[in-house]
Amino acid sequence: MLSRRLLLPKSIHHLRPLRPPNRSPSNPRLFTQNTSLLLIARHTPRPQLPYLSQPTAKHSATRLISTETRAYVREVSLQSVKWTGIIFVFMLLGGVALEGVKMESDEREHPTPGEWKFLTRQALRMARAGTKVVEEQRAPIVDWPMVGGQVKECLKRLEDLDGDGKGLVVQGAEAGDDGALVIPEVGRAGFDVDAKSYEWKTGYFEALMLAATAAEHLENIVLDTRRKMVFPREVVVGPSNPDARPTPVYMGTAPNEEDCVKFYEPPETFYMRMLTTKGFTTRQRLDAAEGYANWLEFKGLHESAEEMYRWGIDIAKSALPNPLEAAATIDPNTNVLKPDARSAEVTSNLLRATSALAVHHARTNNIPSALPILLSVLRARRNAPLSPYPYQPHQSDPNASTDIGAAFSMVKGWISPAKFPPPPPSGDDPLVRYSSKPTCEEGELMVYIGEILFASAPERASEGVGWTRQGVLVAEANLQNRQQAQRGAGKPAITTEDGENEGRKCKECLLTGVKNWELMLQRLATSRATSTSREGGRSAGWLEWRGWFGGDGGVKGQTMDGLGQGMLEEELKQVGRLRERIVKENIEAELAKGRVSGAPWYG
Repeated sequence: MLSRRLLLPKSIHHLRPLRPPNRSPSNPRLFTQNTSLLLIARHTPRPQLPYLSQPTAKHSATRLISTETRAYVREVSLQSVKWTGIIFVFMLLGGVALEGVKMESDEREHPTPGEWKFLTRQALRMARAGTKVVEEQRAPIVDWPMVGGQVKECLKRLEDLDGDGKGLVVQGAEAGDDGALVIPEVGRAGFDVDAKSYEWKTGYFEALMLAATAAEHLENIVLDTRRKMVFPREVVVGPSNPDARPTPVYMGTAPNEEDCVKFYEPPETFYMRMLTTKGFTTRQRLDAAEGYANWLEFKGLHESAEEMYRWGIDIAKSALPNPLEAAATIDPNTNVLKPDARSAEVTSNLLRATSALAVHHARTNNIPSALPILLSVLRARRNAPLSPYPYQPHQSDPNASTDIGAAFSMVKGWISPAKFPPPPPSGDDPLVRYSSKPTCEEGELMVYIGEILFASAPERASEGVGWTRQGVLVAEANLQNRQQAQRGAGKPAITTEDGENEGRKCKECLLTGVKNWELMLQRLATSRATSTSREGGRSAGWLEWRGWFGGDGGVKGQTMDGLGQGMLEEELKQVGRLRERIVKENIEAELAKGRVSGAPWYG
C-alpha cells in the first residue's frame, strides 16, 4: 500500500486540486435577489445559463426597460402628462384673463352700447382696434379688409330685425323688392331708428362711419372667389388689365379676372345710408355729409362735392327754430350769413356747414365765393350774445388728488360697470359765447382769411399777413389760458360755443397759423430781396403759395406795403421764438400721432 502511493505522479495535485478555489464573495448573491446587476453583469458569481443570461454591452445593446425601471418610467410619464396639462390650462386661462382685461380696458375707454349682444360689441371693438395698429405701433399698415369684414358683420347683426335690430322701421315699405326704399345706383336707404336709444343710435352711426372709411380704402380691392383671398385690382390678370403689376411674394400668384368680384361696397352706399336714416342728430348727419364731400373732392368730383356741402347747409337749416324763415338768416344763393340775422337763428351747426362750403370754394380757387362766407361767419361769431351762465367744466373727484384717493378711485372705477358717455350738445341751439375774448374758432377763421388774401390779392399781401398774425395770437392766448387752467391757476378754460374744450382745435390752429405766418414772411423777404436786385425794383414774378387749401395759385409781384424791412425782421424773430416754444412744449408729438394734418415745418 505504501509503495503504491509512492508510484503516483506528482502532477496530479496541480491538475485537479482536492477542493475548488474560494473565489466567490463572502456574501454570495441569492437567486431570489433582484437588483440592477441583472442589467449589465460582466462578472457574476452565478452561472449564466444561455436562456437566462443577460446580454453584455460588448455584444448587444443595453436593455433600458426592465422589471426594475418599468414602474419608474410609468410614474415619470404620468407626471409629465399631468404637469403638461396643468401648464397648458394655466396658459389658456391666463390668455383668457389677459384678453378679458384688455377688453374691459377698451370698453372703459370707448364704451359700446350695453343693449347690444356680445358678438356685435366684439365685432365693433375688433374693427376699432384694427384702425389703431399704426398709431399704437403694432403693425406698419392697417388691415382694412379685416376692419371692413368686422364692421360689416357688426352692421349685419344690427340691421337684423330679429336680432339686435329689433324695433327698426323700414322706410318706404311700399317701394323696393324687399320693402325698403332704394336709391338708384347707391342702394337701400336708411332705417327709421327713432325708437332706439341714444346709445344704440350712437354705436350704429359709428359702425356706419367706420364702414364708409373702410370702403374708401378698399375701393380698388377685389376678392378671388377660388382662393378666398383679396388682391389689388392692379395685379389682376385679364382683358381689362393687360399690363398687370407683379404681385408681392407674400400674396402668391396673381388671380384671373373671371374669378374676381368686388370685395366691398362703394363708400356712397354707407354715406347715403347715414344721410337718409331717420333718427340721427343734425351733428351726425353733418359728419356724414362732410365725409362724403371730402371723398368726392378726393376723387376730383368738385361739382358733386359742392352739392354735398350745400346739402349739409340744408340739413343745418332744417334744424333751425323757424326753418321757413331761414332765408332771413342766410342767402340761399351765395350762402352768406346776413348782417341783420337774428342771433336766435344762428346755430353752430349752420356756421360749421357754411364754413365747410367756404373752405371748399377756397380749395377750388373760387375766392369771390369763399371770402364773403368766411367774413360773414366771423361776424356772426363775434356778434353772438354772451351766455349769462358760464360754462361749468366736468368736476373731477376731489379725493383723487391724494394717493389713497387716487387708488380708491381706480379700484372703484374697475369695479363699477363702464358708463356710456352722455350725449354732446346737439348744435341746434342758438349760438352763444362763454367768454368775451376771441375763441379759437375765430382764430381759425382769421388764418383762413389771411391765407386767402395773401394767395389771391398781391396788393393785399401785408393785410393777409396781419390776419394770420392775429389768428395766431388768438390761438396762442387760448392755448395758454387752457394750460393755466389745467395747472390750477384759477382761470376758466376758454371753451367753444357747444361747451367742449377746444384744446385740440387751438393746437391745430396754432400749428398751421405759425407755419403760414413764417412762410408768408419768408416769401415777402425773398420777393423784396429779388425785386431790389432787378432794374426798376420790379418783382421777381410768381411766388407759389400752398397752404391749407392746397391751391395751385400764386402771389405775383408781392410788395412790402405796410411791412418795412425792420418790421419784417422783427416778425421773423418773433415767429422763430414762438416756434421754439412750440417745439419745447412737444406739440410736434400731436403731428406724429396723426391728430393734426400736415407735416412739421421745422424738420
